[in-house]
Amino acid sequence: MPANKNALIRYKTIDNCLRNRYRRWTLDDLVEACSDALYDMEGITKGVCARTVQMDIQIMRSDKLGYNAPIEVYDKIYYRYADPDYSITEMPLTLDDCKLIKRAIALLDKQGHDESGETARVLTKVQTRLQSLLNFV
Repeated sequence: MPANKNALIRYKTIDNCLRNRYRRWTLDDLVEACSDALYDMEGITKGVCARTVQMDIQIMRSDKLGYNAPIEVYDKIYYRYADPDYSITEMPLTLDDCKLIKRAIALLDKQGHDESGETARVLTKVQTRLQSLLNFV
C-alpha cells in the first residue's frame, strides 16, 4: 500500500495515462497529469516535480508494492506499458495468492460463523469464485 493517498493518486493517474495508447506520454505530460489530479482531488496547488514522477515509475516497475508494472520508454522520450492490457488496478491473482486465500477460508471456516450467516455466505461466494479461477488455470 502506498505511503500516503497522494502517492496513490499519482500511481493511479500514471496508470490511467499509460493505459491510454492513443496518446504519447512524456515525463512532462505525466507530471502535469499528476499535478492536475492532485489539484482536482485534494486541492493541492503545489503540483509535483519530475523527480517525484520518476520515483513513482520506479516504484510501479518494482515489486515493492506488487505492481511489477511493465513500463517502458520508447523513442527515448515516451512512456507506455509494454503490455497494452496491463493496469495496476486489474492485477490478476497468482496461483500462490489463490492458495493463500484458500487457506484463509479454511481457517475462517474452522472458527465458525456469525449468527446471521453472512460470513458463511461471503465465504461460499469467495470459495466458488476461487474454485472457478483454479479450474481455469
